[in-house]
Amino acid sequence: MTIWLSAGLYCLLGSAPQPAAAEPTIDWYSLRSPGPAGHDIEQGSGLCFGSIGKRDGLWIVCDRNGGQSAGRIYRIGPQTLVAARRGEALTADEEFVITPPREGWPAFRAAHPNLGDMATNAEVLDHLQQRVEAGLRGTDGPRLDLEAITIGPGVGSPAESHLFVVAEEPYSLVLELAIADPEPIAGADMPNGPSQARLVATYRYIEVEQDRGADSNDGLEGIAYAGSPGRFWWVEEGTRLHKPDAHPRLFFAEPRLGLARLLPGGSIQIDEISDRATHAVRSQRVGDAQTLNALCRTRDGQLLAVDRNGGWIVQVDPKSVTATRWLNLYDLFGQNLRELLASFPGPRRMPYVSIEGLAVDGNADLWLLDDPAMPEAFRASCLVRISGVYPPPTTDSRPQ
Repeated sequence: MTIWLSAGLYCLLGSAPQPAAAEPTIDWYSLRSPGPAGHDIEQGSGLCFGSIGKRDGLWIVCDRNGGQSAGRIYRIGPQTLVAARRGEALTADEEFVITPPREGWPAFRAAHPNLGDMATNAEVLDHLQQRVEAGLRGTDGPRLDLEAITIGPGVGSPAESHLFVVAEEPYSLVLELAIADPEPIAGADMPNGPSQARLVATYRYIEVEQDRGADSNDGLEGIAYAGSPGRFWWVEEGTRLHKPDAHPRLFFAEPRLGLARLLPGGSIQIDEISDRATHAVRSQRVGDAQTLNALCRTRDGQLLAVDRNGGWIVQVDPKSVTATRWLNLYDLFGQNLRELLASFPGPRRMPYVSIEGLAVDGNADLWLLDDPAMPEAFRASCLVRISGVYPPPTTDSRPQ
């Protein structure tokens, strides 16, 4: 007879001892775009793990400062992740460019009357069209400022899985995208170019008036599918500078976390739970700044949010609407992420690592995406994998 002890670490009466849980490990990788002419993936600013049809793996979006990567989406498949070696390059398996709506811009505009008043509505749609077309042509011009990504059922077509990405500056928009294989595009300089992420719909997040920041770059920074069609968790990076005279304008305070429903016509309906979730997260601030730059919903329905400037991953329980500091990025089992990446992928000068993406993969590994802050001398992003820490302890199991 075998008797298992409650600790679950070993057994008695002739059975072999069970191995102790492996020590957590931390690995890091540079990022390259696909193809023989691949380049550094720069300013990676959002991350999720999931599948759309046969496509699965980690999905990355890049912001407007990403050079050749600006406004692009990349996918890294599970086999590529398994084969990765610490300190070496991870080459994405697929690149996506955002393409215009299938029905054409006039019909798309008519279907989106709720992005603001009449003048603002037209301005938002002008901005969106201009940036989509600039990214498609690969020419000079403003690109989409992509900051977050998640996967969920289509709002108007729940049987289809779509990408939902945040395009932040100068408006906070959520773009709904249907992905497709490459095909010729008139006027695009991409004979063998990226796959397509076709624009299906857009939705606008309008900041709470009393919490409106002074910077158009402090809006939506994270999004995560909430488990039912059309419902998403979101984070707003900050609503004010952490100090009135702060420079550079990279440190914010008073971020917001909430739940929303995306509605046809372009509006976002904020759920009343949002104020409680915001209060819970703000209660976990360490120091002067708290800047929420990434969001992930785990398999058991918990939320993980990255406080970039505070250096913490905060766990949020949606049922109890409570928050707890979970993982300190500058004390990871005695290791400091800033020190581990001091010269990777280039010499760093900032006092923090600008983590702006967060995901948990199918092997329960935690992934972090670095979006180097502008004062750094480089723009190349890197991925960090932390194994052996997920899942976080539940609220009930935490020491009192």
